[in-house]
Amino acid sequence: MPDSDSLAQQQTDAILEALDDSSPATTAELATTLETHPMTVERHCQMLQRDGCIRRCTGGMYTLVETSTERLPTRLAD
Repeated sequence: MPDSDSLAQQQTDAILEALDDSSPATTAELATTLETHPMTVERHCQMLQRDGCIRRCTGGMYTLVETSTERLPTRLAD
């Protein structure tokens, strides 16, 4: 069973990957894509926003910060 830190990192990576594929996106769109609860996505998005990886734009949508591709997991940045 994965520990909560690795599960949280997997969810964070999945959000970054989803935004890399189709940005901007709403919390609901990300939740549908990732098949997870919208509140879980919102919590991770708020953390990513505090870390400067993503930003909230008009209409409650999230998008990657231009320099955030440097922060993507190696497998995604290539």
